[in-house]
Amino acid sequence: MSALASAITEAVEAIRAQFAGHPVEVVPDGNGGVFVTVEDVSVGPSYAPAATWLGFQISAAYPDADVYPHYVGPLSRTDGQSHGPAVQSTGWRGQPALQISRRSSRRDGAIDSAALKAERIRRWLADQ
Repeated sequence: MSALASAITEAVEAIRAQFAGHPVEVVPDGNGGVFVTVEDVSVGPSYAPAATWLGFQISAAYPDADVYPHYVGPLSRTDGQSHGPAVQSTGWRGQPALQISRRSSRRDGAIDSAALKAERIRRWLADQ
């Protein structure tokens, strides 16, 4: 990742620390950013499966740009309910996925890191 901006390299390091013990795949996006996939992320007992991958793109504009949207593998709610309006079935990087649309409208680039946003998305999904 030597050709990547230091902000993106630091973001990836923070994601690896936030999700320590989880495989983290980082693939350059060809435009100065990266695609990140964190494996085996717990989304809790409200879903089957209870763990899935979490994917997102950190654009070359980071940290000035929000990390949005996020994606997870296909999940079913164990209570049979629908996912709600913030979750859409789609694809991501050639595989079936659910898109999680949780934009940070009052985002502060100095505080709201890619790692923090990923954890907030995971927690939000687990709390649904």
